[in-house]
Amino acid sequence: MAKTILIIDDDINDTETMKLVLEKEKYKILTADNGADALDCIKDNRPDAILLDIKMPTLSGYDLLRLLRERLNHKVKMIYVSIIPKCDVDLRDIDGFVQKPFMPANLIKEVKKARGE
Repeated sequence: MAKTILIIDDDINDTETMKLVLEKEKYKILTADNGADALDCIKDNRPDAILLDIKMPTLSGYDLLRLLRERLNHKVKMIYVSIIPKCDVDLRDIDGFVQKPFMPANLIKEVKKARGE
C-alpha cells in the first residue's frame, strides 16, 4: 500500500511540482492550499507525512504545525518546505526542512529521511 503525503502550500506551482516528484516515487498525494483545508483533510485521512509551507495567508506554517501536533502528536512526520532560509526558520518540533526552490532529489531525500526509509 502506498504511503500518503499531505502537501500544504498556497502556491499551486510548488504544490504541483512536489506532487509530480513524489508520485513518481509511488507516494499517494493529498493537497491543501491553506491551513483550514489541511485541518479538514486530516479529519478524513491520516497521512504518513506532511509537507508544510511556512508563509501562507491566514494561518502560517508555524501556527499550523502547532495545531497539527495537537491533533496528530508525533505519529505523522512533518517537513517544512519554504523559501525562508533555514537559518531563519524555527525548527523546533519539525522533522525536516527543504529549501525552495528545491531539487527533486533533495525533496525525496528529506521525505525518506524523516520517515526513516
